[in-house]
Amino acid sequence: MTESRYPADKLLAIKRKHWPESVTPVGEMLVRLYRLNSLLQDGVAAQIAAHDLSFMEFEVLITLRGVAPPYEMIPTELYPAILISSGGLTKVLSSLQQRGLITRAEGTADKRSKPVRLTAKGRNLAERVMAEVLDSGRKMVLGGLSETEVERVTRLLHKLLVTLEPAND
Repeated sequence: MTESRYPADKLLAIKRKHWPESVTPVGEMLVRLYRLNSLLQDGVAAQIAAHDLSFMEFEVLITLRGVAPPYEMIPTELYPAILISSGGLTKVLSSLQQRGLITRAEGTADKRSKPVRLTAKGRNLAERVMAEVLDSGRKMVLGGLSETEVERVTRLLHKLLVTLEPAND
């Protein structure tokens, strides 16, 4: 069960009353983005958990599914794609391998260079869960915004992220 949190408008109203200088246009945008992120993550977490996956396991599966067949990457390629530590990734990969969702190449002493490959079972699970997550997200977002507004917000977020994220060619 998700803990009850103040809606963004209530939180901002309290801040406006008691700390008005903290509610700038950028500050208000950040509060709303954090709150949206929290709501979306709560919904995704529940869907993923229903499939007996952790968020990081889901991230590994969808990251592998997002590359060209045979849906394979080495761990050092996975680290920056999913934002997890190498120790954390090792635990996640072990769990996914035990469940038959990925395979690891044998014969290489250095685990960082052992390719991680999505199995057919892992691919089917990734696709099924991702479809559910996208459908839920679509319903949430289109419950408050039109398709045109979604496209506008997407363009604006792209414009902002292009200036903030390092180019990684």
